[in-house]
Amino acid sequence: MSDITRNHLDITAGERKKLRAANIRIREIHRHTVKELQSVLQVSKIRAMELFALSEFQSLPSIGIRFAYDLISMGYYSLKQLKGKDGAKLTDQLEIQTGAWIDPCVEDQFRLVVHYAQHPESHKNWWDFTTERKAFRGKNGYPASRPKKPWFELPQYQLHHLPAAKKEETKKDLHDRLKKAVSLMKKNLSKTLTLKELAEASHLSSYHFLRCFRSAYSKTPFQYLTHLRLKLACKLLRETGLPVNTIISKCGFENDSSFIRLFKKEFRITPVSYRNEFGLYARKRGEQAGE
Repeated sequence: MSDITRNHLDITAGERKKLRAANIRIREIHRHTVKELQSVLQVSKIRAMELFALSEFQSLPSIGIRFAYDLISMGYYSLKQLKGKDGAKLTDQLEIQTGAWIDPCVEDQFRLVVHYAQHPESHKNWWDFTTERKAFRGKNGYPASRPKKPWFELPQYQLHHLPAAKKEETKKDLHDRLKKAVSLMKKNLSKTLTLKELAEASHLSSYHFLRCFRSAYSKTPFQYLTHLRLKLACKLLRETGLPVNTIISKCGFENDSSFIRLFKKEFRITPVSYRNEFGLYARKRGEQAGE
């Protein structure tokens, strides 16, 4: 069970007081019926349904309030309603609704909640479904109607100004947190990293991490990660004789076409031309010519 003892349900002070008077713990709201919650809290049915949903969805391991709200925005207010659903189709539905493609880990979360709707005694986390999702998308891809814009380019994420920190130590603390995410990137250049994993390394929410990182580094986390991967690729092209396909894998790129496109965009030269001009063998040829 996830820890939702804090105000992860957006509960008002008045609602909290009424729950306490009725001896209902915040983390156990979903153990009570919507009708009972409506009566105890003296709220509308839809508000009681929302609180029930936020509580039940977040009772699952690795599910947070942002994804719980995503489910509610799609019209789901209980695990029972998700029984028999398809995680991939739910992902496609949210992307169309959002108008942008979303972080792949969100699909893993869809698969998780559908799994729990069918197997309530399970103990899985969303990352246990990553392999399943990759296999499915590798075979079936995404629908032609999938939005082209990434979710982090949506207006709600276009916050360019970091809130001014009143104390220098506060700024330093934030910078130190962001450096932990950068360190995680550097240690895992060959692996797939999600926004959630990077945010957790910084001990920040995904939303706060994204806006702070962009303000501090003038790049999104994934743009910065790509920059680090390209730097490693340059080093390997210069200093080793590894095949380009091996370098692509070591640097975490999905395929050669994507790697070549990004490399040319960053350095105005193809990887092969870069190696021919600056690589180990090119230097040796130059040294031999100078003898």
